Amino acid sequence: MMWFFRALGWVLLFASIAVLVDSSITALQTGSFRLVAAGELWYRLDAGSLNYLQYVVQTYISVWAWDNLFVPVLLAPALVVLFVPALLLLLLARKRKRQRIF
Repeated sequence: MMWFFRALGWVLLFASIAVLVDSSITALQTGSFRLVAAGELWYRLDAGSLNYLQYVVQTYISVWAWDNLFVPVLLAPALVVLFVPALLLLLLARKRKRQRIF
């Protein structure tokens, strides 16, 4: 199971690097650096699934959960939303060296 968390951590790390590269290229073209929000990135990739998630959360879970839990994450920079879980997964699922007692 640890290999799955390690692989997921690497995928998230590469995704965060891709977001940083995309923001850097956009900054070179426009002349101003701006980190893209996680919700904006998700909307660019697949708007339908983001709208469906909102519908499901507001209908079957709670409007409060959407407004107070999901929206702040979607407004946060995508770089942070991807990098922090990647770092945590890679740290928690790292291979540990066996210690020799003798």
